[in-house]
Amino acid sequence: MDDGARGAVPQAATAGEYVALLRDVRRCSGLTYREISRRASAAGHWLPASTLATMLGRITLPRERTVVAMLAACGVPDVERWVEMRRDIEARLSERDRWETSAPQTTVASQPSPAGPVPPAGPIPSAEPTSPADPAAGPTLPADSALSADSALPAGPILPAGPAPSADAVPSDRPVPSADPGPSDDSTPTVRPVLPERSRPAAPRSARRRLRLAVLAVLGALTIGGAGTLLPNLTAAAKPSPTEGCPLVLRQGMYGPCVLDLQKRLVARGLDVPVDGWFGPGTTSGLIAFQALGSLPVSGAADAQVLDELASQPTVPAPWPEDRIGKYLRRSFPEDPSGAVEMARCLSELDPYRVVVVADGSRRWGLFQFTDTELSRFGVDPRTALDPYWNIRTARNVWSLTGGFGHWQCAPSPSM
Repeated sequence: MDDGARGAVPQAATAGEYVALLRDVRRCSGLTYREISRRASAAGHWLPASTLATMLGRITLPRERTVVAMLAACGVPDVERWVEMRRDIEARLSERDRWETSAPQTTVASQPSPAGPVPPAGPIPSAEPTSPADPAAGPTLPADSALSADSALPAGPILPAGPAPSADAVPSDRPVPSADPGPSDDSTPTVRPVLPERSRPAAPRSARRRLRLAVLAVLGALTIGGAGTLLPNLTAAAKPSPTEGCPLVLRQGMYGPCVLDLQKRLVARGLDVPVDGWFGPGTTSGLIAFQALGSLPVSGAADAQVLDELASQPTVPAPWPEDRIGKYLRRSFPEDPSGAVEMARCLSELDPYRVVVVADGSRRWGLFQFTDTELSRFGVDPRTALDPYWNIRTARNVWSLTGGFGHWQCAPSPSM
């Protein structure tokens, strides 16, 4: 490959930029998702339209085989450079994860008190004029003053009795005007220091005020959340019930954030469903597969039980990759290996967890899309039907009895 062709490949440093470049490739090709899927299948790759739409709708790094299938279908010449770029990004992400995992946990040093240094012993100067001081009296409260909980002194050592001059104290050789200009029995005017009504420094007061406001905000948010309003951050922290704020049952045809949450949960469990907020056939197929693999009632609708299982049940068994399915098919159908692969690809796009609901409400299961009636005749449950071993071996038995693949009539699968 010449240097000119290699230089034509755009560069990306993050997973989001890489996906954006893939979207540009798809847009410049002028092909729809279905056309790309058909071209990828003709080139020997497995790329359902739903998988392509999900990949291009995210900002996470896609799988290498999915990228290769899309680029091959779009006719991109330098696929190897795209793969190298993806591996470089994946290596950087892995290195960053290892660094974050091995980085030592640092502890936050204790912050100094916002109040600053403890004031020297003695009366706390008041912002108002004070009366003459009595050296032996020490700091006292005026008769009409009362400290509330908000005006209590900050914690600290007990101040000894007796006045001590501070930086702002008035010199003792100068008379201090009394707060009460009335006559006095003593010839020498005295000052009784007045403790200000709010003697706390500004910083502790501000910190406590912020703390009270934060507590009130949390309590108010919890109250609003309990009333049914969805709070994106608080609801995640409080871990509410999966059905809170959503319809009791989610079924095909619905659209919105509740469906989007359901799709994300299915993807987290290892199922390939679109993440677009629309409860379409692809979401129904993934949900039915989850119900069957988890031995739940197979309804195709998500009720409270299904959502609870999605929140607690472990990941479903990983489906076979395309190359493994192809090898087992060729080994099971030595008389017509290519025909077996093409038939399974046409029926299910080589997805062992593919479930299709037909117009009359019946369902077809797995690689060779056995119907509910056939499962009943064979005496197996849907979980067994989604097992690639069982599905391919049963297809081989049917092929031996009928002498070919005439038992199956392959038609284009409905939009997933």
